[in-house]
Amino acid sequence: ADQQYLGLDAKLLRGGAARTLARLSSHPAGHAWIDLRNLGDDFHLDAGASSALLSAMLASGLLYPDGAGRYHPTRQFREYALATVVSPLPRDRAKGLIDRACKLASRVNTEWVHIPFQIDMMAVSGSYMTRRDQLSDLVLSLALHRRPVSRAANAPVPPSKDDASRQIVEALQALSSFIIVRIVADQTKVQRPFSVVF
Repeated sequence: ADQQYLGLDAKLLRGGAARTLARLSSHPAGHAWIDLRNLGDDFHLDAGASSALLSAMLASGLLYPDGAGRYHPTRQFREYALATVVSPLPRDRAKGLIDRACKLASRVNTEWVHIPFQIDMMAVSGSYMTRRDQLSDLVLSLALHRRPVSRAANAPVPPSKDDASRQIVEALQALSSFIIVRIVADQTKVQRPFSVVF
């Protein structure tokens, strides 16, 4: 809620994008588009600000041109229109989430024996590494390694590499909507600056 996106406050961007989608849905297919004038109307902007917003949306992949001075929304534009604007994450709560993520990582390594991976390293980066007290995200980077296997003849088939890593990522992201999880090959691939927490 306290961030700007494409030069607009989050709520203004979401509101304008929602108005644009509502307007487009009221027209028959083939007769619905975005142009500079109606973009300004939807976002309550003057001509100069509308032009700047149009340029930012094109550069960010929210709109694509049809070549006739008209534009169409992408899936990302629709996500902005439907997004929930939330208050930022307080640093104290982020620290608590990191503690919970570390406990989950420990459980993955010791109890999730059906998964062929263990978490070798977990690092935090992104807005957590700033001095701000209110954070926009909590970025966790994981380096995984293969779990030592001693397969019994009647043991179930372990999930594929993709399924196993997806299960780990989903479990961590389930802790909070602020958590963004990335799988990395090693520490050299982690967004800098970072701090290893597990």
